[in-house]
Amino acid sequence: MSQINSGWLTILPSGRWYLQDTRLKPYRRNGKRIMLNLGPCNVHKPLFIGLPAQAPGRIRTRIRWKWSNDNIKMGPLIGILTVGYGSTFRGNRENFKDIFLAGKKLGALVYVFTPASIDWEKNCVRGFVYDEKQGVWAESEFPFPHVVYNRVPTRKEEMKEEVSSALTKISSMPGVTLFNMHFFNKQALFATLGRLEQTHHFLPETRKLDTLTRLRSFCSRYPLVYLKPVTGKAGKGIMRLEQINNRWQLRRVYARTSITKHFASIDAVWEHIEQTVKKKKYIIQQGINLARYKGRPFDIRVLVQKNGNGEWGITGIGIRQAGAHSITTHVPRGGSIQSPARVFNHLYGERAVSIFAKIEDAAMIVARSLADEINCLAEMSMDLGLTTDGMLWFFEANAKPEKFDEPAIRQSSLKTLIQYAQHVSSLHPKLNIQVG
Repeated sequence: MSQINSGWLTILPSGRWYLQDTRLKPYRRNGKRIMLNLGPCNVHKPLFIGLPAQAPGRIRTRIRWKWSNDNIKMGPLIGILTVGYGSTFRGNRENFKDIFLAGKKLGALVYVFTPASIDWEKNCVRGFVYDEKQGVWAESEFPFPHVVYNRVPTRKEEMKEEVSSALTKISSMPGVTLFNMHFFNKQALFATLGRLEQTHHFLPETRKLDTLTRLRSFCSRYPLVYLKPVTGKAGKGIMRLEQINNRWQLRRVYARTSITKHFASIDAVWEHIEQTVKKKKYIIQQGINLARYKGRPFDIRVLVQKNGNGEWGITGIGIRQAGAHSITTHVPRGGSIQSPARVFNHLYGERAVSIFAKIEDAAMIVARSLADEINCLAEMSMDLGLTTDGMLWFFEANAKPEKFDEPAIRQSSLKTLIQYAQHVSSLHPKLNIQVG
């Protein structure tokens, strides 16, 4: 029984683990004690064979297993790392639930845990799994996971000593794969890509915005610039500065629209924004006149993930079109979702296929380049822009992408995440798998 098998795991509130698989029936009949070898730290515990009686709060999931040195190894165990205490853990619970259910379908045990729940001496965590019948998160003790998926929700939380220390410790644990280590910093991201021959030509000029001289220099060369917070998210805090009829128009993102002010000079603009850009830390970026679909600009969102072979691949490409009164394409800011095929065919005709290929090539180059420079990367989303003539630009990347609204991309992303975890754990999905 050296091959990988797939059976049903039942976890009882008492802490007992049961494995249901027809191949294990002889061991149940002869009463032989089976030990379970769990997680990268080789935590051992008794394994009970079969399906236990119905019990409130029990959790069932499909799981991969194989024999190893007279023990059963099981996994992968995937821990979603967030913050909080006990059942008040924070983060996108709908996303966590989707990942748990994808694991259940594909043979991985997924649980949510926090730095506060880690017992470093015992190599275990107090974690939460989703109870579909009750619609609640059930708590139990779990071994340290093979894969830790960093979904700490904010930069502020990620920088706290407890979280930062836990991430550093996890990243050095033998047999544990951590992704992704940190949020990206826009300024550092552009500095990294700007140094690389294979990526610098995709980049609009981008610099730290900290002086009037820098603002004046950019605006003397570009009639359109964007001001972006270094640690911004979902378009919050973005400003668009444009010269129109010898005046400077400043538009700020506000909810699903924007606020517009006009200034006679760059000095007046600086006086208005100086405190904001110094307090929040901003970059200034060359503005690009994007191609428009039905009169509104759009950009391209690409999801790139490591797959079941441990290689980078394109999971999905989406279009986000700016709202009627918005300066960004983010859906929470009034943007809308469009079909890439429809948009590209409408704008580029026979060139649509080559446009798709150009986008995919650029996204793969950026992903591989960043992975060479930054540890622990396994997925990212990125924002790209197209001009009317088909020139491609890179605007941003996100190490903790929000879920895509397109159902096909969403389902593919969940499957890819689980398959990558299977790849980096010892239970590889491409071995001989038999489903019981």
